Amino acid sequence: MNKKLLGVLLSILTMAILVAPVMAGKGQTKQDYEFWLEGTSGPDTKEWVTADGVLQGRDFIFTASYIEVTIDGTTYYPDPESYSCTMDFAIDLVSLTLDIRVHETFEVDGLGTITQRTAETIYDYGTPDMAGGGNFVGFGSDGLEGVKIQGTSSMVDFHPVRVGTVMGWP
Repeated sequence: MNKKLLGVLLSILTMAILVAPVMAGKGQTKQDYEFWLEGTSGPDTKEWVTADGVLQGRDFIFTASYIEVTIDGTTYYPDPESYSCTMDFAIDLVSLTLDIRVHETFEVDGLGTITQRTAETIYDYGTPDMAGGGNFVGFGSDGLEGVKIQGTSSMVDFHPVRVGTVMGWP
């Protein structure tokens, strides 16, 4: 009797382990996500140059003047006043390599709030040959609770561009 019960329990456990990954994200369609930002960087930062020629910056502020978020062809224009951003960075002044971490939050047309975290490495920073990028993740709160975003990040003419997928968009 105990062997039968153990066999049934092991069968149920095995099925649960096999079915759980299939059910994860079920009902949530992946949609295309694009984020475009324009604005200016603020003077309020803590900067210093290390002995080996690396410019460090903490709590660098970016003020948005234009935001565009496109999800599967539907474009939203969040109010730039809702945008909050701080950045930490390091620029190697010899190789012109920029490593940056961006923490940003903005409201989307009364739907809710998006928070994004980005990590990028940009090579030849400040030159016409500037190239590179990184990854970002995001999540929603308020009316966008449960929204998850991920993708790649780059700079186009000094404007942050984030492209990826979003799940759970209303």
